[in-house]
Amino acid sequence: MKSYAKLIASMLIWGTLPIFVTNIPCSSAETVMWRIIFGTAFLLLVFVFAKNKSDKAMYKKWTPKLIFTGFFMGANWVFLFEAYKWVDVSIATLTYYMAPIIVMIASVFLFKETAGKFKIIGTAAAIAGMVIVTGVNVGGLDPMKGILYGLASAVCYASVTLLNKSTKGLSGLEMTIIQLIGAALAIIPYNFLTHTGPWLDLASEAGVYAILVGLLHTGVALFLYFSSIQELPAQTCALCSYIDPASALIFAAVLLGDVLSPIQWVGALMILGGAAVGEIFGNKKSSAS
Repeated sequence: MKSYAKLIASMLIWGTLPIFVTNIPCSSAETVMWRIIFGTAFLLLVFVFAKNKSDKAMYKKWTPKLIFTGFFMGANWVFLFEAYKWVDVSIATLTYYMAPIIVMIASVFLFKETAGKFKIIGTAAAIAGMVIVTGVNVGGLDPMKGILYGLASAVCYASVTLLNKSTKGLSGLEMTIIQLIGAALAIIPYNFLTHTGPWLDLASEAGVYAILVGLLHTGVALFLYFSSIQELPAQTCALCSYIDPASALIFAAVLLGDVLSPIQWVGALMILGGAAVGEIFGNKKSSAS
């Protein structure tokens, strides 16, 4: 039960992320920079105090690849935070959760995985759901721009998943720390080269939100997530992962005033349900065979 509680807590924390990000009045790249800095610091402290044994050979083998993957991780967050600025949080969240569908499709071509009936049904349902959600009135400053940013974020997130697929011998915590460092190597110089005006005052209310995004939504949530998935079945983790977007939709409706029409709710259920069916039942069938 403790492991379940940690996993669910991490998903609920991530579900509140848009509420924090939309209250940070700075560029998406700068918000990501603070997230990476504070999140990495927290996870490094966890790693040091955990006193885990490290395999130097595995570090030497996988660090270059994970640093490269970190670039996509950083870009993923930049695109997602930018999507929040241009389209309703609920729509941005739904476009972001096309990532599992992209992974399913790419796996067929990259890893020669078989596309069973559950994966095909799930993929078709999610794509149809996306057409429904985005084919009706969508709120935001520039909905189409927001949707494109959300889809770009999904592509980057899927790329991280696909690149990590063959990485063995390192714990999830170790992989994430290295990838965060890789993201920092790209995001921090980019910010210093492109930033104009004053930097975010970390002592201000917006600064506190930025710090919390780093410590809570990156450091604490990832720690809870990694410590729980080591003790729970993979199928349980896959199912519980959909608590994140579901809770994000609820929080956006209650706290940010986002409203989905009945037909959009149908599309949302098709996206999340299709991804869940393809990931959970499709993988379950593959494991059984």
